[in-house]
Amino acid sequence: MTTRRAALKSIGLSALAIPAFGLDAKSQINPMPTSNDPTYWNKIRDQFMLSHDSVFFNPGTVGAMPRVVVERMTQHLNYIGEHVADWAYVDDNKEEFISGYNNLMSIRTKVANLIHASAAEIAMTDNVTNGMSYIANGLTLQPGDEMLTTNQEHSGGQSGFMLKAKRYGAVFKTVVIPKPIKNSQEAYDIIVKSFTPKTKVLMLSHMISGSGAILPVKELCAEAKKRGIFTLLDGAQTVGHIAIDVRDLDCDAYAGCFHKWMGAPAGTGFLYVKQDHMKDVWTTIASGRWDNHDDEGFRFTQRGTGNFPVLKGLDASLDFHNEIGPDKVYARIKFLGLRLREGLRKINKVKIYSPEEEAMCAGITVL
Repeated sequence: MTTRRAALKSIGLSALAIPAFGLDAKSQINPMPTSNDPTYWNKIRDQFMLSHDSVFFNPGTVGAMPRVVVERMTQHLNYIGEHVADWAYVDDNKEEFISGYNNLMSIRTKVANLIHASAAEIAMTDNVTNGMSYIANGLTLQPGDEMLTTNQEHSGGQSGFMLKAKRYGAVFKTVVIPKPIKNSQEAYDIIVKSFTPKTKVLMLSHMISGSGAILPVKELCAEAKKRGIFTLLDGAQTVGHIAIDVRDLDCDAYAGCFHKWMGAPAGTGFLYVKQDHMKDVWTTIASGRWDNHDDEGFRFTQRGTGNFPVLKGLDASLDFHNEIGPDKVYARIKFLGLRLREGLRKINKVKIYSPEEEAMCAGITVL
């Protein structure tokens, strides 16, 4: 099994290991440049398997994986192939041959730290569509109850609620927001004005895939909370892209994934549900722990046999992200996005659909 020390050694960035092992940077023969030095990011780029004659612009669909992520996956796949006969079939919290029955507490803790939650509030899923559907299917709604969202949501986020409306008589309601959005106040006003006494769920993208607009979700969640509206945020484009603090946002649930901006393999996602609401959400996929409320996050994580090598890849991507430093990553993405938009705005025939208010933008730019 690859240790953290071995993983860091394998990516060949000695300076990235400094925080982990307490080494003095001055003692390094070839110390890592500072993050404001372009050569720093060239060295980070070297850790990706993407060919150097390629330029990739679509991490919003699926991101490039660092070499260490691929190596951790293949290493564990080989481990299973070689040692599956040694599996004791007893305590799967220790035997990492299949997931689905393992509480994955180590990974859940890293995810919780990334978004400022507790590990018990984190369930591991395959993707954002899963997480959004778990909430849509798991909430108890009555005929006529309204589920409010915008006209710019991804189909994977809204379809679970459309199914809920068709099957149980709840009302799926969309509000039209402009594209491009001028500013956050405009988006806030349009959405809040659409609240009614029948609104029971507010489902929004934290960052809209089709424009890169970062919605004023903290303010919208606060306004919804005053009305007793359950708030669910689609974080498909935010994890590894911008800072996330679910405590500060005060949303009731947040669904995210790691195969885009985090460079993890596909099939890795999470669902956060605020502890106070966990017990109110029914389990969608029922396995042995479907009604066990001792570890609510495990209740949603357990969904039958899963793929541990993929989770090992996720674990490596989380370590890679943390070793660079999340704040450095977010600042770099913002810098590149801003530079692109400033350049494009100098071209008369180019129309940008990303928000006019730069505070609502990060890396995604849509033309």
